[in-house]
Amino acid sequence: MKVVLMSTYMKVLFAAACLIAICASKEIAVASSVDLKSGRNTNMIRDYGLKNYIGVSCDLPHREDRPWKLKCKLPYNCQFQPWISVDPVQGKQLVFNSTNPLVLYLTPTETCTTVAGIREYEAKNWVSGEGAVYTIPAGVTVRAVKYRETGYDTDITGSFTCNDEDFNILWRKAARTAYLCMRDHFYDCPDRERVGFWGDGTPELDQCFYLFDTRSHELCKDLVLRPLEPEFYPGQHLEFLGEYGLWFYYLHTGDVSSIAKVFDTTKQFLFETYKFGHKNTWYDWGKDSKDTSVIETCFYYIDLGTLRKMAVATGHNADLKMIDQKLQEIRLSFDARYWKGRWYQSSDVNTPDDRANAMAVNAGLANPSHWESIYTNVLATTTNSSCFFDRWVFEALCKMGKQDKALLRMASRYRTMIPCSFTTLWEHYDRWWASWKNAYDDASSLNHGWNPPALVLSQDIAGVRPIEPGWSTFEVMPKEAFLTSIKVSVPTIRGAVKMSLRKTANTYSIDVEVPDNTTAIVGIPRGSFSSLKTIDVNGQAIWNGSFGTAPQGIQWVGETAEYVTFRAAPGRWRFVGHGRLPISTPKPLPARGRKEIALNRRGWSAAASTPDGSYLFSGAKIPIEVPAADAIDGDAWTGWRDISHTQYPGQWFQVDMKTVREFDKIVLDNTWACWDSPEQYSVTISMDGVTWSPSVAQGHGKLGMTTISFPRQKARWIRVTQTGTNATYNWSIFEFNVFLGV
Repeated sequence: MKVVLMSTYMKVLFAAACLIAICASKEIAVASSVDLKSGRNTNMIRDYGLKNYIGVSCDLPHREDRPWKLKCKLPYNCQFQPWISVDPVQGKQLVFNSTNPLVLYLTPTETCTTVAGIREYEAKNWVSGEGAVYTIPAGVTVRAVKYRETGYDTDITGSFTCNDEDFNILWRKAARTAYLCMRDHFYDCPDRERVGFWGDGTPELDQCFYLFDTRSHELCKDLVLRPLEPEFYPGQHLEFLGEYGLWFYYLHTGDVSSIAKVFDTTKQFLFETYKFGHKNTWYDWGKDSKDTSVIETCFYYIDLGTLRKMAVATGHNADLKMIDQKLQEIRLSFDARYWKGRWYQSSDVNTPDDRANAMAVNAGLANPSHWESIYTNVLATTTNSSCFFDRWVFEALCKMGKQDKALLRMASRYRTMIPCSFTTLWEHYDRWWASWKNAYDDASSLNHGWNPPALVLSQDIAGVRPIEPGWSTFEVMPKEAFLTSIKVSVPTIRGAVKMSLRKTANTYSIDVEVPDNTTAIVGIPRGSFSSLKTIDVNGQAIWNGSFGTAPQGIQWVGETAEYVTFRAAPGRWRFVGHGRLPISTPKPLPARGRKEIALNRRGWSAAASTPDGSYLFSGAKIPIEVPAADAIDGDAWTGWRDISHTQYPGQWFQVDMKTVREFDKIVLDNTWACWDSPEQYSVTISMDGVTWSPSVAQGHGKLGMTTISFPRQKARWIRVTQTGTNATYNWSIFEFNVFLGV
């Protein structure tokens, strides 16, 4: 968890998020948001109405003679308020919350006392997660449960698909993550903190323009106009006050008025306020070996370049001389200060940092002649950056023409997020706190707004981005690497920009829709061909080594070592390059799922070698129950953990399916406790729960999710026994799923 140095404004935001009313009734409040600076109702929040859960842990109506818990599954991670209908009774306490334990950092569990004659109750405060849990008193009959989803009033209108489902999954999870981190302001996460860090706000603002309709732009504008707070992580201010924040906003909106309003404060921050080496500077959460001097110099240089463009756009020409002098000073001294012959490095660190070297490339301070050495000696081997800063490593690799390496790095670093059942992207890769702790972080959010896949895939890999303010001119310059098909739609203030790409062994086609009042610069990438012979547009040949004639609306732009480029007027255009294209991939496509059924676990029971227990979760010491039954409740946020000891031979976990079933695969999902995978395991089966078979499968656990396949079996009981030793981690199973191929 970040240690937060809060300004007065941020304290108000934080306090507002923590104001909890503990009573609920059948009255339903109108969903809205309040601007905490003015107190006005902004009506930014959408009420999606009451919805049915996609799964409930028991059939309703239901009552028990002892207190019991009802668990309910949502279709995805969202902001929601639980709702319940019970038989009218007097004086019974109902308790409801999310199954996500991180919400307890901010939101005390809500309770309400039933009133005679009233059947329906709804939580007054939203929480987030992918499941709800109700604690029901003895003797109370639950008739129905629902949930009310709310969220920022915008729709996901952008899209991205390609021939590799891993990246499609990442784009969708990134979209869900970004949406869940929006409400009255951009959150770092919606459960544990809800703080408006500029560092988290930068990628969240950027993603808005590739994911959501134009209603999201109001939240982006609020961030642009927010008063700067130099003591509130000034390094994050540098990340925002340049190409990635202010200028990004201007290119996508054309809102020169807002840029003019912040020009003076931005100039003051850069020339008077910002102090290099500030103790509260924060650039990334990853490993602490970050090369701060190089990183901040690069961002400062980028910001000065943006300030120069802002000065031109807003008529502050008198400031250009001062800005140019500072830019030149940095540019002329950068290599002398930091270039070490094979990479960039300051005296802050003992080894080269991927973040610093990526930013040298992105800032344009690294001479292209250094790029290959930077890649070979640093970017190909070093992974200090977190999933926040990797955005700039991915972009640097694409700028260097190594987009294949960018995609491979993305797939590798998101290795545990892609296959898991969680619908959002996390605060830390592999839930590993790669900072001074260098350890598993149980309190890291599984929904954190700084993840960049949606942005990188749409902007850099598909290559669709504005190059003049307000999308008056935009480019389609794909860097598809080993992908063979891409389809993207980008929502803009001038209408959707749609592009689809497909390549075969002898053709490379780009279909693009250019909205009215815009111009597109479209490039056929030379690097995708071993031999490019001809290019045609809408069936008419226009290039065969040199430009010829073209349909009306198409103009010649030029050639570089990377692209053959054309200017396209509004309309629909198909560009096709003909020649020879190597179609190969260093990343095998995800295996197509076999046809199988997941066995219905309703009515099953679970047991383990140790009694059910609980543990104190994170530094906040939140008590979390981890009974065996939670491993088969359909919610990957809750599960079983042997808290008596770390892993040792002889530990076991088993399920009783209550009847003899056929099956040939089990999946042990411990993504929530990612490092608690079994060191070694053996699977046995039984008809009576007493006599067990020889082992039907053995192996080593995998990080997060362990899939165990074996020849088709027939039994009632399944037991997994730990046969290895791990002195560091406990053994956890948060979901135990059983399958049969068909």
